[in-house]
Amino acid sequence: MVTTKRRGCLSGLARSSYMKLLLVLFLCGAVASSYGQDNTAILQQIEAMKQQIQMQQEQLNLLQKKLEQQQTETASVQQEIKAVAEKASAADSDLPRVILGKGIDGLTIKGDMRLRYEHINHDPEDGKDLRYKSRFRHRIRLGGVWTNPTESWEIGLGLEAGSSSGTSANDSWNSSSVWESGDLFLDYAYAKHTFGDSGLSLTVGQQKNPWTCGMINFDGDLRPTGATLAWADDFIFANIGAYNIRSDASSFAGNSQDLANMYGGQIGMKWKEDDLSAVLALGFFAYDDNTSEYNRFSNQDTRTGEADYKIGMAYGELSGKVGDIGLKGFAELAMNFGADDDYSQGAEYGRAPVDPADYSPESNDMAWMLGLEAKFDRFKAKYAYARIEGDSVPWFVSDSDFGSATLRSSRSVNVKGHIFGLTYSVSKNFSIGGSLMLTDLIKAEDGGNASGRLYQLDMSYKF
Repeated sequence: MVTTKRRGCLSGLARSSYMKLLLVLFLCGAVASSYGQDNTAILQQIEAMKQQIQMQQEQLNLLQKKLEQQQTETASVQQEIKAVAEKASAADSDLPRVILGKGIDGLTIKGDMRLRYEHINHDPEDGKDLRYKSRFRHRIRLGGVWTNPTESWEIGLGLEAGSSSGTSANDSWNSSSVWESGDLFLDYAYAKHTFGDSGLSLTVGQQKNPWTCGMINFDGDLRPTGATLAWADDFIFANIGAYNIRSDASSFAGNSQDLANMYGGQIGMKWKEDDLSAVLALGFFAYDDNTSEYNRFSNQDTRTGEADYKIGMAYGELSGKVGDIGLKGFAELAMNFGADDDYSQGAEYGRAPVDPADYSPESNDMAWMLGLEAKFDRFKAKYAYARIEGDSVPWFVSDSDFGSATLRSSRSVNVKGHIFGLTYSVSKNFSIGGSLMLTDLIKAEDGGNASGRLYQLDMSYKF
């Protein structure tokens, strides 16, 4: 249809040119007869016009041929595309397929795998509990996120081949038997609903850490269970939430199986301009009375109170570039406004003195950390110093590595020390790194002291 229409237009243009020529001839003849002028000049003009019209006609014919050739080539390409599509469809017909349900518009699968060699030196001052420990560990995580933009829902489900601990996803090799099989646990399971373009969202379930913080307040592997209401725009962010700590188990005080919960909130800002950026966050986290009942395991005859956790926190970081080196400074502060001399978490879990005359929780209620991170090419180096007093943050949510060599357990209270780290990115997804933690007790029991060294060598792959 396109070819016919074009040809008709071109033929019409030629006819129009001939009509113009006849009109010119008629006018020239009329003028010559009326005024008796010489026809030689007029005939020369007519001949020139004939040649011009002939050249235009030849150009029109050439354009017509090019148009027909393009149409032929287009039809040929369309036939080839159709043939390839039919062939691919036939080849895939026998392959297994993943079919998404009606409520799923998209699915993203991602995870990571980390192999770690770890060595611990526990070196008490009295030399009575000297200990060396080496082990291989792994952390393998795989999860998927289902999205439904039409209804503004996101569903996340992840698994980990690690441990059941809330503050560690590491699984030690062969800790119970030779070549033992590993365990599989739930990493996260949540539903998130976004309320239009308001920046407001609600997340319910076992979720990734919703708070902007460092290591002294919450371990990096922590997955809170509860509900988070979050809001964010280009500059300000805020969230509040309620989370379950323990349930369905008898507490220390008796047969009560009441829920133990934590309530928290945070507000902060994120700023970025060119190569300079900053983050600042302030938060408050309150643990109810039942939290203490679930976390007391030893009798303290001289202390009759209960643990009271009312944690205020601040976190900040500043990032920029100096030449080709990327730098980030970070700081974190936490204080337990509920610390009371009637009960000491540090004496139970931080190896602090039990006698109130030797150790006061109200004077050991603060934790802080300062650090610097530098990145050059494929290398990233980190240094930080942390001091986590015995009754500053809950022992059951703080970092599980820092202080573990000094306390002989995955707890990080009543500990201070240095953290060194170096990582090399072999490729976009694969990296090799090492870290060293040198820690000491802040206040030791029986007037002694203990120090520890934790060495870690990691190989990590993210996908």
